[in-house]
Amino acid sequence: MKKNHAIVVCSHDVYPDSRSSEGIVNRNWFGILSAKCTNLGLLSSQKSIKIIKRELLNNVDNNVLKMLFHWSKLPKNTFFGFLYRIINKISLKLLNLSHESSLYQILWVKIQTEKLLKISNSTLENTVFWSRILPAFSILPIINVWNHKRIPFIVNINDPFQNNLKNYYSYDEKILIETVEKAQCWTFPSKRLATLMANKYNLDASRCFVIPHAMREQDKIYDSNKFVKGKLKFIYTGTFYKSAFTDSFGIELIKFSLFEEINKVEFIFILSQYDDFSFQWIKKNIPKAIIHTKLDRDKVLKITADADCMLVIDSIMHKDLLKGKLIEAISQGLPILAVTYPNSVMDNVVKEYGGISSYQNIENDISYKLRNFVTNLESEIWRSDFCKKRKIVMEKISEEKIATATIEITQYALERFLWMEMKSKNEPITPVNYNWP
Repeated sequence: MKKNHAIVVCSHDVYPDSRSSEGIVNRNWFGILSAKCTNLGLLSSQKSIKIIKRELLNNVDNNVLKMLFHWSKLPKNTFFGFLYRIINKISLKLLNLSHESSLYQILWVKIQTEKLLKISNSTLENTVFWSRILPAFSILPIINVWNHKRIPFIVNINDPFQNNLKNYYSYDEKILIETVEKAQCWTFPSKRLATLMANKYNLDASRCFVIPHAMREQDKIYDSNKFVKGKLKFIYTGTFYKSAFTDSFGIELIKFSLFEEINKVEFIFILSQYDDFSFQWIKKNIPKAIIHTKLDRDKVLKITADADCMLVIDSIMHKDLLKGKLIEAISQGLPILAVTYPNSVMDNVVKEYGGISSYQNIENDISYKLRNFVTNLESEIWRSDFCKKRKIVMEKISEEKIATATIEITQYALERFLWMEMKSKNEPITPVNYNWP
C-alpha cells in the first residue's frame, strides 16, 4: 500500500480474546500484515489496537463488552450465566429483535460502528476496510458505515454458513447477501470454498480471491535427520468437533491398538474447545492418551514443535475448507496424517505437501494408514523425501506470499472503489493469480 493509504480490520474473533482456530488465524494474518503496513488498525471483540492515528483508536479494553462476553460463555446453571440469559431475553423483547441476535452482539456492533464512523470521517483518506468472518456480525459495523457513507471494503470468509434446510435465508446468510452490491471483493482460504459461496450467494466469481490461512513462520521446524527418543508423538490440537470424531473413527483407533505399532506411539490431545463428551470419546478409544487443556499459545507451539506427526481431522462438513490447524502444522514443517475424505481440500494439500491422507468413509483405511505412518517415520528415505516435498507448499503459505496477496488485493479494492465512484478514470486490473489451494 502507498504511504497515505491505510487498512482497518474489523474482526470479532482475534486471539487471545478468542482462543478459537479462527481467532488464531486472524491474529497471525494481522501480525504478518503489520510488518508490511505502516497505517493499520484492528477492531476486535473487546479491544482496539492503536496503530492508525492515535486519536482514532484507543488501545483499551471495553469492560462492559468484556463482562458480557464472559457471562455469555458461562453455563446457564451458574449465577452470572443465568443472569446474562435473563438480561439478554428481556433486552431482545424490549428492542423487538430476533433471537438470532444477542445483547452482547448488539452492543459490540454499536460500539464498533461508532469507531469506524470516526475513522471514515477522519482526514486519513484512501482507507480500505476488511471484515474477517465468521461470526457474520463482524461485517455489520462496516455495512452500517457504508449505509451512511460509501467506503471500500473487503469480506474474508473462512467457513461456509451452516446448511439451512428451510426455504429461507438464515440470519448470517442475509448479512452476507447485503455485501453483494457493496463489497469490492471477497477472499477465502480455498478455491473450492470460493466457488461454493460465489454460486450460492451470487457473488462475482472474478472478484473472489484465495488467500490461504496465515500462520507465523516458526524458528524450529521438523528435522528429517531427527533421532526419535522414546515413543513417536502423534498430536492433535484445537477444537474437539463431534462431527469429526465419529464412531467409525473411534473404531479405527481401537483396531490400531491391536497392532504392535501402537506400542511405538504416544497420542497427545491439546484441546482449546471441548466438553465432557470429548474426554469420554478420547478415553474410550485411546485410553492412554495424554490430554491438555487451557494451555497458552507459546506452550502449545513448544509441545507441537517436538511432534513426530500432527493429526488434522476433517468432518464431512469441512471438505471444502482449508483448516487453520493444517496450515499451522505445515508452518512447522511437521509430518501430517489427515483424517479426511477423498478429494477434500485437505486431502489434496496434504498429498502435495508429502503427508498421508486417511479416509473416514473407507473401512480399515485409518487404522492401516496409522500403521503405515509409523513405518514411514522410521524410514530415513521417507523422511528425506517428505522434507523435499514440503518445501514447495511451505513457500506457498509463506508470510511474504500472504502479505503480498493481501496488499495487492487491498490495492485492487481501493482502485475499483474509486473507479466505481467515478473518482478515477482508470478501470482496475483484476488480480488473477490467487486461486490456490
